[in-house]
Amino acid sequence: MSHSGSADACLVMELTEAVDPETEDRVERDLVRRLRARDVEVVVIDVRTPLVTTTALHLLMRLRESALAQGAALCVVARHPLARRVFRAAGLSRALRVSATMGGTQAVARGCPRPDDRPDASRGAARRARTRPSRHPGRHSPR
Repeated sequence: MSHSGSADACLVMELTEAVDPETEDRVERDLVRRLRARDVEVVVIDVRTPLVTTTALHLLMRLRESALAQGAALCVVARHPLARRVFRAAGLSRALRVSATMGGTQAVARGCPRPDDRPDASRGAARRARTRPSRHPGRHSPR
């Protein structure tokens, strides 16, 4: 696990090792400590390992909640295609704002809504009620 700070409102932390049950507590304590030490708008977790475990996914979701509680958005850079595949398969690419590159993450971060800018429940429900055209021929979304 190594870390590097970056520009004013952004904190970049590298995850260089696979997270397993034996390392989970240590890694999480270190990441949370670094998160709480800085007042930031965006937290970027730079995943440098191709091995993304379910333990790591759970840890990143908890870290996302900690970041949101602090008023920060969390984004993930998953440089390895296998790592990105794991995030997609787990259905967490959007929740963790996964990107393949740091530049991609910065673009995503610029579009990250602040926790206090979230739409109210009624607008969110209306947005969820709208459907997109089906990607699968023969299957139709209700309109």
